[in-house]
Amino acid sequence: MLRFAVLGEVRAWRADRPLDLGPPQRRAVLAALLLRGGKAVTAAELVEGIWGEDPVLRAVPALRTHVAKLRRELEPDRVNRGPSTLLVSIGDGYALRIPPGSTDIDRAETQVQTAERLRDDDPAAARDTLITALSTFEGAALGGLPGPFAERQRTRLEQWRLAILEDRLALDIEIGRGAEAVAELGPLIQEHPLRERFRVLLMTALYHGGRQAEALEEYARARHALVEGVGVEPGPELTEVHARILRAELPPVLRPARAVHTPAQLPPDIADFTGRSRAAAEIAAELTGDRCTVAISAVAGMGGVGKTTLALHVAHRVRDRFPDGQLYVNLRGADAAPVSPGDALGGFLRALGVAEGDIPQAVDERAAQLRTLVSDKRILVVLDNARDSAQVRQLLPGTPGTAVLITSRSALTELPAVRRTRLDVLEREEAMTLLTRIVGVERVAAERIAAYTIVDLCAFLPLAVRIVGARLAVRPQWSIASLADRLADEGQRLEVLQTGDLTLAAAFRIGYGQLHSEQARALRTLARAEVPDFPLDGAAAVLGVPVAQAEYLCESLVDLSLLETTAPGRYRFHDLLRLFARGLPGEEESAVLARLLDYYLASAKNLFSTLEYSNTSLHLVPTTVPGHVFATGADGQLWNDLERPVVIALHRQAARVGGRSVAVAADLAWVMAEFMDAGTWARELGDSLKALLHTAIAESDTGSVRRLRVAIGAMLLVGLGEVAASLEFLQPLSQPADYIDRRLQLLAEILLGVADRRLGNTKDSHRHYANAVALTRSLGDLSLEAWILALATRTLCESGQYAEALAVADRAIELADKSSNPVARGWATHELAATRSMLGEHAAALELAAAAVELARHNGIRLWEGWARTRLAQINLRAGDLDTAEQEAAQAMDLLRKAADPLDRARAMVLHAAALAARGEHPDAERELAGAAAIFRRAGLPAPTLDSLYVPGPIS
Repeated sequence: MLRFAVLGEVRAWRADRPLDLGPPQRRAVLAALLLRGGKAVTAAELVEGIWGEDPVLRAVPALRTHVAKLRRELEPDRVNRGPSTLLVSIGDGYALRIPPGSTDIDRAETQVQTAERLRDDDPAAARDTLITALSTFEGAALGGLPGPFAERQRTRLEQWRLAILEDRLALDIEIGRGAEAVAELGPLIQEHPLRERFRVLLMTALYHGGRQAEALEEYARARHALVEGVGVEPGPELTEVHARILRAELPPVLRPARAVHTPAQLPPDIADFTGRSRAAAEIAAELTGDRCTVAISAVAGMGGVGKTTLALHVAHRVRDRFPDGQLYVNLRGADAAPVSPGDALGGFLRALGVAEGDIPQAVDERAAQLRTLVSDKRILVVLDNARDSAQVRQLLPGTPGTAVLITSRSALTELPAVRRTRLDVLEREEAMTLLTRIVGVERVAAERIAAYTIVDLCAFLPLAVRIVGARLAVRPQWSIASLADRLADEGQRLEVLQTGDLTLAAAFRIGYGQLHSEQARALRTLARAEVPDFPLDGAAAVLGVPVAQAEYLCESLVDLSLLETTAPGRYRFHDLLRLFARGLPGEEESAVLARLLDYYLASAKNLFSTLEYSNTSLHLVPTTVPGHVFATGADGQLWNDLERPVVIALHRQAARVGGRSVAVAADLAWVMAEFMDAGTWARELGDSLKALLHTAIAESDTGSVRRLRVAIGAMLLVGLGEVAASLEFLQPLSQPADYIDRRLQLLAEILLGVADRRLGNTKDSHRHYANAVALTRSLGDLSLEAWILALATRTLCESGQYAEALAVADRAIELADKSSNPVARGWATHELAATRSMLGEHAAALELAAAAVELARHNGIRLWEGWARTRLAQINLRAGDLDTAEQEAAQAMDLLRKAADPLDRARAMVLHAAALAARGEHPDAERELAGAAAIFRRAGLPAPTLDSLYVPGPIS
């Protein structure tokens, strides 16, 4: 939020940071725009106002330069040469569009208007408000600015200041401070001898002070100054006061001075307040904006996130806008015995000067009395640490001008017309800045990596960072690294995060104490799954309740800031809060983990059914929950992308926990391996599967070992393009012992066939596919046989065995149709298309390839569409349609990049480069080829030439 000052030197701030406004002429441009109140000022008017009637030769270019530099300072985030939304161009001139209340003039005018409203009922409060308005003037207005406009405005603003001062002196006299007014008016009259109202006020004060003769002498001096100075007699007001004094008829002071209570209850601001600049600016704007109702802003968030710190910082920042006082109460909403509304109201009434005997007993009457006392006042009320809406509802004022700032762990959803801010943890650099301010710049600079480790382990929670910083600050002999090592141990992390009465676990325990039994069980149970986030139906599976009940429990925990929601129907824990909840007594971790894995396995089975891809799900361990349901394959692709980090985390947790969870996780890995799409998490998924394999070996779980070897082999082969490394996991899978193992052997044979094709071992590739076909026939699975024959077609085509490729592709399509397997049909179709293309049948090939792309799009799996588009690009290239080839290759590259299939993406890159080169775009083609070659080198494979990429024949 920008603030400006003109009642003194011209200055500006963004939040609390002063801006560099440049030399006096540039400040004069800004002042001219500020004092027009958002109206346009022409270039000619600006030039005259700054340089006068005889401007310098290049005044207009200088003006444009000043405006450009002001824009850069006022709008640092504006795109270069993009339109300004603040300092806008209008014709050949400019206008400055800022919110009301952005200048010190605005604030002073508001205070003068407030004083006018207060004058009749509370002249003492009106006087104090005018004192605040006068304090806004800090020296001569537009100090140091050149030009006629600044001089004119300087005179106008000084006259305004004197008028405000006259009103304040009149109120001094009215409330019985006449002696003070007399002492102040003497020097003022010497400085302004012709200003008649100062003389009127002095005569009035002297008269009511029992000094009638001195009052008449002052009139004589005033008349002499006017007659001798400017040749005029005193005006009507001065003459009337003189006549009334002579007749002893000057009205007496109507009201005696009365005690004015201006509460200032805010606790001190935090000296090392860090970050939150946007939230602070938005809350401040809400509290101080022009409204026809009470401004109410509520800050919610988990324990330790800094709600009170932010609220107090904002309250201090805006307190000058609430000259009638600031009320504060800690409602202790998370304590066992929160402050009652009646007690809070009693404290407010006493602070406002109500005598103890005048405070009513009934809560409703106290609330009504508070609303009456603060009506027509500008008071800020801070309600800290509220439990719920019921606790704060009766503490709210009822008239505009007052503002309320609430903090609570609860979202306070029942309160209407509230601007809500959900406070999250700090950004990483903000947390680092906070630690640095507590510990010291030199100490952090010396161990910067360890300091980053600490804020990471604190999960950027302000209270945790403060505790660590405080421990280090009083222990200068400790290294930052030593404390980082202690924090790294999850078992003692919460013990480390305490110092004195600052305890993170205690802050969390207060929130936990607010929960009823079902909520408490949900918190403990969900926290036992070490996942980055989880879906609603997954939570229902873990809790063993219907989805509607799970949603109620999760949303109630969100409302209490014990759980976060990242999207509708999706939830996560803060790392430290999950660590706290895991330490509470509850269900065994292994049982919770097994139920969540069960949900994901059931969901994967559902995806297989939606795709009509394979009957592998019949051979997996039984599941006990429905799992997620998919309308289309595209829905499954989105689910796969979203849940992949969760599945990786579950594999890691199963590897650590062991037991039954290993078998379920291994089945999940097997079924997901058949999709062959690891997205952009291929490396992490591979590492988690290796950890799981290590546990399965240690537990002598041979069934899980075989499943995991297949899954890891598929990941290395397709997801990472590490062909040689995949063989280590795939080759030992031989001589299956039972029916289910034959399924694993079959998948291993398929993957080995792909690996040998990629290595150029055509003969071995054919052998593996033949073994796989034999296994499918022994199992009676036509669907899988169609899939294998589609893959075998590619090997035949790439080895130049076109007649065989045609026959095998036709057979694959026949079996795919017979077994209702659209995926295998799509694969076989694009391999048949490639074969037709190699035989020069481009029209037929293009038709087949386009149909294969449509089948892949219908299936909804990104990897499969990427393969189909690669073939379509190749066929268009061979047919001479360079533009379509380039477009299809580009789409294939994008799809395969997201699906993490580096080798097929590199092949698409070669096709793309070939299309670019054929169009004469050689530099781009060379860069593309170099990128593809690098991928093949990393895989340990020779980079293909265009002729050897798919087939041994030249392009027609």
